[in-house]
Amino acid sequence: MGGQGGMSASIRVSQLSKTFALAEHGGGPVSLIDALRSGRPEIKHRHVRALSDMSFEIGEGERVGIIGRNGAGKTTLLSLIAGIAEPSSGSIEIEGDVHAILTIGAVLREEATGRENIYLDGAIHGKDASQIEAHVEEIIAFAELGEFIDRPVRTYSSGMKARLAFSMAAFVDPDILIIDETLSVGDAFFAEKAQRRMKEIAAKGRIVMLVSHGLASIVEMCDRCLWLDQGRLVMDGKPKAVTDAYLASSEQQDEASLAAKFDSQELALRRPEAGGLDRLGFVQDGKPVAATIAAFMPLAIEVAGHLDAAGPTPDVELRILRVDGRLIWSDRLSLHQAALPQAGPFKLDVALEPFLLGVNLYRFEAVLMDAQGPIDAVHRALEVVDEAGQFGGVPLLFHPPVITATAIKDA
Repeated sequence: MGGQGGMSASIRVSQLSKTFALAEHGGGPVSLIDALRSGRPEIKHRHVRALSDMSFEIGEGERVGIIGRNGAGKTTLLSLIAGIAEPSSGSIEIEGDVHAILTIGAVLREEATGRENIYLDGAIHGKDASQIEAHVEEIIAFAELGEFIDRPVRTYSSGMKARLAFSMAAFVDPDILIIDETLSVGDAFFAEKAQRRMKEIAAKGRIVMLVSHGLASIVEMCDRCLWLDQGRLVMDGKPKAVTDAYLASSEQQDEASLAAKFDSQELALRRPEAGGLDRLGFVQDGKPVAATIAAFMPLAIEVAGHLDAAGPTPDVELRILRVDGRLIWSDRLSLHQAALPQAGPFKLDVALEPFLLGVNLYRFEAVLMDAQGPIDAVHRALEVVDEAGQFGGVPLLFHPPVITATAIKDA
């Protein structure tokens, strides 16, 4: 199931831009049919530029990693190269057969078995029955699906779907292989095996493009890295240099710009006469955190405050919300057999070891309360980055934290 023999794989992107029209208030893409049905063809919409004036060239044998924050334009770029979407302006010139895995399971047919999917995928890529048959057992062995290979794909876990999708792509042997985060699902052993296979593909003169939040895997896997930010190409160079610059930029990210992405009102001071929260701080690797937290490293959260009047059973609630508004975690001091002083200054220490939270933007909140209700609240917006690379999916669960409270005696 080889690529198109003799053809040199190449990608040439010139002044590429992509703009999407979105309905106001987050209503999704503009639909003429919906507008007509509603009797309101004047539905207002705004244009969002996902890519802006981007140019680069990729030659045969290159393994190119693409990094950037959520919304930087990574998936849009891959979709354009894969031919799934059309550019608004500029051009893409491609030599070679492209095989793209942009979404887990997107290349799979749910009602067909794994084995049937292999034959269907090969046929789509122009292979005849004998060419497909020659590699079926190799694909099945690589995917490690056992008896599930003859069961419908709808019965598969996301990890099993990822293994099958990658195996089919890797042994169709395309001239250009594009992978968007597929390797983040599944065990570390399979991910390492998949990385070796991708290196073999590149060694044959093919092009491999990989999007990953795991910066270490980009450095390990690729010989070139593109850093995208807000639809623009910020840096193009050796993976170590580019990822180091990206991390340095993340550390300097203005927290206010992160907080603005939550589009939520400030938590107002509620009962200042009863007390207040003075500080919400974070420490990782012995250093105060400005705006970026590393995944899989211990994290300490520090809350400082004061109670000005003795009240009934003071408590502190801690919450973490993802940028899309989902509540990821909440906990209370009172659930950890710890208590605040009835009055005076105090400090709350929260130890998260390890810190198991996926790459994204998050809002950390602390609320001081008593039996009468909230007294005060503080919050900070932070971005979680992954320097080591995650296998097994993006985690949302925490290891149980250790929370302690200490009264601060007046000097």
